[in-house]
Amino acid sequence: MNQKTKKLIILNLPYAIIGLFCSNIGEAWRIAEGTDISTKLLGFFTSMGTAWGNPMPSFHPFDLCIGLAIGAAFRLVVYVRSKNAKKYRHGEEYGSAR
Repeated sequence: MNQKTKKLIILNLPYAIIGLFCSNIGEAWRIAEGTDISTKLLGFFTSMGTAWGNPMPSFHPFDLCIGLAIGAAFRLVVYVRSKNAKKYRHGEEYGSAR
């Protein structure tokens, strides 16, 4: 494994861990009772305790897709925030000409 691949894995590992941890959200949605959206949401909030009771991630394909989507959303938010940062020159006033 070369340095570039190793750096890429290390930088994206926290987002993969967040995604696995958030797979319990998909499990809560999957085990929630209800047919229409209002009863499904009520069942979702009541089944959150059951889903988060087990700290291990759920490896059901639907749950993994939900976790992957949440991890990717976190990565996207961090990427957009880092690209939108202003470039400050240390020791100089902001907006000052050279």
